[in-house]
Amino acid sequence: MGFPDLLRRMAAGREASWHDAPRTLLRAEDAARLIAQAQGARAAQTARPVEQRGAGDSLSAWLGRGLDYAESRAYQPGDDLRGLHWRLLARTGKPFVRVHQEEQAPSWHALLDLRGGMQFGTQLRTKAEQAARMALLACATQALAAEGAAGTIGLTLWRERLQALDLGRGLPAVRRLTQQLLQTQILPLAQTGSAAPDAASTASAFTHWAQRLGRTLHGGSRLVLISDGAGWDAPEIDAALWALRSRADVLLLLVHDPVETALPASAVLHGARFVDLAQHQAGVLPDAAQSRTAFAHLAQQRRAALLARWRSRGLVCIEAGVEHRDADVLRALRTRCAP
Repeated sequence: MGFPDLLRRMAAGREASWHDAPRTLLRAEDAARLIAQAQGARAAQTARPVEQRGAGDSLSAWLGRGLDYAESRAYQPGDDLRGLHWRLLARTGKPFVRVHQEEQAPSWHALLDLRGGMQFGTQLRTKAEQAARMALLACATQALAAEGAAGTIGLTLWRERLQALDLGRGLPAVRRLTQQLLQTQILPLAQTGSAAPDAASTASAFTHWAQRLGRTLHGGSRLVLISDGAGWDAPEIDAALWALRSRADVLLLLVHDPVETALPASAVLHGARFVDLAQHQAGVLPDAAQSRTAFAHLAQQRRAALLARWRSRGLVCIEAGVEHRDADVLRALRTRCAP
């Protein structure tokens, strides 16, 4: 029995609705469908001709001595004599050994943002649920593309604090991620009962997490950030993202709800009262059409500025809004983020 079939049996007789509270991040039937899509895309991928493959295209999961020279250091008992630096020995009269950078399959780590703002949604699902779908798609795509030579896979859940989890390697890691998403619950904003953390504590938590993670990443690793990017324009987070990008390929899956980019056409806006939290002002909307146009323009400006900022720092950004189809996001993942 395949893993998608197992998930379908787990989901038998269980129907979750949009209004259930609390509910899990991901339903079993949706997880089965997403994994099947990733497997289908893998099977349909056109194989590259053998003559176009380069040495090292498929990395081993095992550590190796490596070919890239890193440094020379003084000989210590137990060092491999094959690594002696004979020229340096002849020049100094003291034994030194060559140290090479170890070869290892690149690791993969995902940050899943589940903070309060991610629990907002106006259509099929909340942003947190959309983020969970994208995390599973990205993880399955990575594991399948590794062709049996997958590195370690990790996940960090970001709520009030950041919780890092080691999922292992390959398809078993995809199963563990799926189980985690099936068990993690979310609550509507009205039932969380906690105030939103201030910007300083958010930036501090993210920075400390990035520093700890950065010490474990090695060359070729990939980091996937799945979030709406709320609060990420703080200088501390900006610096942390820059530092992570210097150690790994960083992909940002930007999740948003349609109402954050355009006011709903069905809403009655003419004469509606509004509260501007930034300017601490209240008033009445004079013209519905003009309000919709102004809102869409400002939202587009802000989104374009944020994307330009992150891309200028080397991040690969893919928009994965709630209204985006899974197949479209999967295509973007395979096209722009193939190992």
